[in-house]
Amino acid sequence: MRMVLSNQPYFVPKTSFTPETAQELKIPPVEGQQAEDVNSFFALKHKLSLQGSEHDDQLRHKAKLLARELKKVQKRLAMQEQDLQSAEKAEYYHACAEAIKPNMGSIKPGQTELTTTDYLSPEMAQIGVSLQPDKSPLQNLNYYIKKYQKAKNGLSIIKINIQKTLAEIEAIQALISRVDAGEDLDLDYRDSTRVMSQKVQQLDKILNLRLSEDWHIYIGRKARENDYITTKLGKAQDWWFHSRIYRGAHVLLRNYKKKEVTADLIRICCSLAAWYSQAKFSVNVPVDYTQIRYVRKPRGSAAGFVTYTNYRTFFATPQDLRSVRSELKQ
Repeated sequence: MRMVLSNQPYFVPKTSFTPETAQELKIPPVEGQQAEDVNSFFALKHKLSLQGSEHDDQLRHKAKLLARELKKVQKRLAMQEQDLQSAEKAEYYHACAEAIKPNMGSIKPGQTELTTTDYLSPEMAQIGVSLQPDKSPLQNLNYYIKKYQKAKNGLSIIKINIQKTLAEIEAIQALISRVDAGEDLDLDYRDSTRVMSQKVQQLDKILNLRLSEDWHIYIGRKARENDYITTKLGKAQDWWFHSRIYRGAHVLLRNYKKKEVTADLIRICCSLAAWYSQAKFSVNVPVDYTQIRYVRKPRGSAAGFVTYTNYRTFFATPQDLRSVRSELKQ
């Protein structure tokens, strides 16, 4: 009897039991890949099934985050629409105040309604004014005057706020659509809708190429973009590329499902890093690549400056993004 732990080697138990030779252990395939033994089976299972599902869990978490934010903003919109309905009654509150003024002496204590002439109406029609029975005539008058002033001054502001809220709702719905499509956006539960939108807008400005659900390339052409994709966007399992001698772009290969990077992906990313550098018209440009876990930004260093270890070097032929797209379509 011994424990079998995940991601640990499987050891045959020390026992005198001998299994029947006629029985063979059938190891099932994992996502189309066949393992040679039990250890390889659990390694494949962990790598392909368990680690790959982490990305889906992150997407579901971000979708829930956006759904909560959407519900909160929609609730705010409902309150603003109520304020708008109240603000649109400014003229009615004004008419009520003007109707109370000449009738203050005739209003009796505990009276709940006053029916009198609407002095603001050209036809001098009748108007019914609701009164608060626990308040004096003067207090009822001041109540409607305050309601009138608040509605008059706040009408334009409320309309502007409603337009902003509607824009927020539209932005959140767009983010939800992108997350549902499998895009891993840089979102945090502490961010407001405005901050989320700003992050996504910043991300959209960065040159990028979506290869599949598993891989996505980002290219930072400015120092701030380099800092963002390297220190904010990149995760430990992602791959990072930069020309070794020449100044140039940081190229980030997002590895959403923690898969093994292929030689072809390394070649493509190194070619892009070579093109978006000072050696774009050279050949055999040395490009260093490593995982983000080995890239560090020293405190107080200039924008775009990083240090890295555990790297390899690939001598690449520069290729621009358009050429890479054309190559991938073939």
